[in-house]
Amino acid sequence: MKKSITCIALTLLPLFAAAQDRRSDDYVEYRQAAFTAMGWHFKKMGAMIQGRAPYDALEFKRRAEAVSALSQLPAEGFLPATQDTQLATRLKPEMWYQKERFDTYMQDLTTATAELAAQAGAEDKDDLRSVYGSAARQCKNCHDRFRATD
Repeated sequence: MKKSITCIALTLLPLFAAAQDRRSDDYVEYRQAAFTAMGWHFKKMGAMIQGRAPYDALEFKRRAEAVSALSQLPAEGFLPATQDTQLATRLKPEMWYQKERFDTYMQDLTTATAELAAQAGAEDKDDLRSVYGSAARQCKNCHDRFRATD
């Protein structure tokens, strides 16, 4: 009986390992999806701020609120188990050694995007340039430090 259990366990062990890898990959895909969605909305707001698209205060506010909500999601996907993912990612390895700094950048991002959402809806887009720029700088700070170029 003991031999049978050991045999079954040894047979299932690779399946459990694969399931763990898949779960880790799910976290990577989750954080990448959150960043992609943030980027989608952020680019649309940027086009309005820069005059490449008509400014619509309600649309800008909707997008700013979406970015603010989305900014709270990616941090959950940066688990140590995702460090050795086989998925394509632009995350620089040094993030794992500077996790406190990374976490600070993520917190700064959520703060800046919350401020953007709070001020969004202004009738004059020029009133939003500074707060939009602040949120954009938070993205750039983290990208410059922890995101590899293509």
